[in-house]
Amino acid sequence: MWAGYVLLFLSTLLFDQTSKFHAESSFLVWSHESDIRGYRGSKQHVFTLGVSPAAAREQGLTAAQVTPAWLDFHLTYVRNPGAAWGSFAQVAESTRFMLFYIVTALVGGIITYLLVTSHPGQRLGRAALVVILAGAAGNLIDRIALRYVIDWIQFHWKIFGWEYSFPVFNWADVAINVGLLLLVLDIALTEVAIARRNRLRSQH
Repeated sequence: MWAGYVLLFLSTLLFDQTSKFHAESSFLVWSHESDIRGYRGSKQHVFTLGVSPAAAREQGLTAAQVTPAWLDFHLTYVRNPGAAWGSFAQVAESTRFMLFYIVTALVGGIITYLLVTSHPGQRLGRAALVVILAGAAGNLIDRIALRYVIDWIQFHWKIFGWEYSFPVFNWADVAINVGLLLLVLDIALTEVAIARRNRLRSQH
């Protein structure tokens, strides 16, 4: 069982680092020699659901052919010296990185403790913790090696009149959020199972 969790951790971490390397090698146009904020990145359109303005231009369509609702997906290259969605990016670098290291170490320690002390039957919960830990490790590796996190997944949509460009993110962010959702699901399923057992006991 532990071998499976180790494999899940390593595969999640490897895909995250490989995808970031691909983004940098494919979409980084120019980079300053010393200033990490000095760079230019490009992006590649992957697909569109509906017809967006960008897709219309790409396909030679008119503005009248743009659909009321659409979703664009692009691959790109963005450097994020802050936390999620670029928060804390303007904080002094020494303070920012010390904060990241402390928080990551605390979270990693808590997750490791929960993983080791959890019941072997909580496979979904354990898998969720492993995926969260792998995502946190992926972004930590970036911060240690590069002093910024590479983001490369970009969504832009217009739904019910609401147009929004979602902050660019990476596979480590996906892993963390999927892990959190799985953890909540595991907690909910555990509570349902406990309630069912208690109900059956009361009936006997």
